[in-house]
Amino acid sequence: MASLLCGAREGSGVSRLSGGAGGSPGVAAAIRAVFAGDRGKHALDDPQFGDVTGAVRRLRHEGRDLVAKLRPQAAARAEHALAAEAARRLGALTVDGFGRIEVCVPDLVPLDDRTAALVSPYLGIPLSASTDGLAGLSTEEIADLLLAVMGRGVEASGCIPRNMFRKSGRTVLIDWEDALLVPAGTAAPGALTVMKWDIAWSDRLGRDLGLRRRITAGSGDEPPLDDFESILAAWLPAGLTVREVRRRGIELTLASELPAAGPKSASAARLGHLAEDVLPPGLGVFHTVLTSRLRADQGEDAYADLLHRLDALTDCGHALERLRRPWVLALFSTAEHWLTTGLQSPEQLVVRLEELRGGGGWDAACERAEVAEEVTARIARTAQALLGLEELELLLRGSCAQGVLGRGSDVDFELSSPDHPNGHQALEDLVIEALTCLGLAAEGSAARPTERDVVSADGMLSRDLHEWFELRRPGADHHSPGWLAGAIAGPSATITRRPSEYEQRGRELTAKYLWFEARALLARLVFTRAAAAPPPVKLVPQLSLLHELVPGGEAAEVEAVVRAAFALREATDPALTTGLDTEVEQLADQLDVLRLRLGLPGPRSL
Repeated sequence: MASLLCGAREGSGVSRLSGGAGGSPGVAAAIRAVFAGDRGKHALDDPQFGDVTGAVRRLRHEGRDLVAKLRPQAAARAEHALAAEAARRLGALTVDGFGRIEVCVPDLVPLDDRTAALVSPYLGIPLSASTDGLAGLSTEEIADLLLAVMGRGVEASGCIPRNMFRKSGRTVLIDWEDALLVPAGTAAPGALTVMKWDIAWSDRLGRDLGLRRRITAGSGDEPPLDDFESILAAWLPAGLTVREVRRRGIELTLASELPAAGPKSASAARLGHLAEDVLPPGLGVFHTVLTSRLRADQGEDAYADLLHRLDALTDCGHALERLRRPWVLALFSTAEHWLTTGLQSPEQLVVRLEELRGGGGWDAACERAEVAEEVTARIARTAQALLGLEELELLLRGSCAQGVLGRGSDVDFELSSPDHPNGHQALEDLVIEALTCLGLAAEGSAARPTERDVVSADGMLSRDLHEWFELRRPGADHHSPGWLAGAIAGPSATITRRPSEYEQRGRELTAKYLWFEARALLARLVFTRAAAAPPPVKLVPQLSLLHELVPGGEAAEVEAVVRAAFALREATDPALTTGLDTEVEQLADQLDVLRLRLGLPGPRSL
């Protein structure tokens, strides 16, 4: 949580509102109004106060300047209880360089059945933003503070400058959501806690303080992997222990977030913290991996350039959702420049996607598929290179693979190999997150058809017939199933001449289903009658072969049906559905007659 929460009442031993604003019957209404965007009497405009997640707001109520932090009720109650117990344990604690240590215990204000606010007085500028709050402070005094708090039985990973405020010889601590209560005087901090201390304090002082060499982390039982580590573990080789994954995660995070050298350097720690809020979970971890690798392989200047670029994005005041796309573009374009050269920039491709977003018609869908394919391939290739997963093959399927990506269609793909026959879900999830941020809906192996029309000799691998017809690698126009070609022999004539498992379920009388039907009809003709080997997968090359496969009149009719099905699918916008039921029924009848004349199987009519 970005902590500009501030709260301590002058002269209080345990800092809380104690029947003040938090106990006022109107404070809940004021908080609701501010979080709803009401710019009335309760809102306070402060350009120095911001929280990109939208979970923290500054407000005025009954003459008091307050900060409210929105949380689920159970989480709010837990944090409130932790703060109260930390205040009790740290009572009368004094540390050289910091003075008396006080804990801000916020008031708990229920807002509804599920949500509560933690409310504290606004205290001002935290040590992380203060120009003189840390003047003359030594590394030894910082370590003494952290160990003194730990010695009282409070493992406070949030005991860092952004959560600390100096007031008249006192230091007030806030934000207790991640604190742990441990045995006083005997426990050692966890390795993650030491890492967080090291990064945050080093960042504030502009140099690596090496607190990890001064404060020994505990060596007992490792707690379970946190969310960051769980994502990272799914990218690492199988079989690593919790301790090994944690060590690797700490190494990457330190390399990513310890202070950068050079006049252009921005706060790596602040940007790393912000990445967790701005980006989806996988991309947040990828930010850490990429920046650490960039620093190690390309040096401090390249690393500082990327930080400067990301920092400039945050200066523009973008809302959370508007930061995601430029952030993802900055990460991947930096990595591409480092890994490859001579390519059209990702920014240019995304601009073209935006131009095509509202465009209808066949030609726009063909170009949309082409651009989407390139974006998908480059995102996947970059992620594979950085994560050491190059052995996986990217295979496209669906309408993107067939080269006509309608406005309502997803990019369907898989990243698979003989060792990952069902796809590498963790890497696919990362690619899906990136594509979503760039404006492309996508689905990986989890959305693959489950029908078993085409089966390997040992019965372990299978594919839906229509999916098999669509498979190709990026850059290839023809059927190109990659590693699967050596594992599955492909459909026999018997299989292609009978309804597939999916077709046997029966026709759905919808424009989406008829678009599938028309493409299936065309694919059957091409895969069973074309002399070209391997046959094309994209619809445009398939249509160009029709005159070689069927008589001229029927070739024109097949093409007309395919294009009509596409147009009908594109017209199924909720605002444009008037009269479409009749068109769907007419096209279904036309498909039935055409298949009968061509001797092709199709879906069972329900």
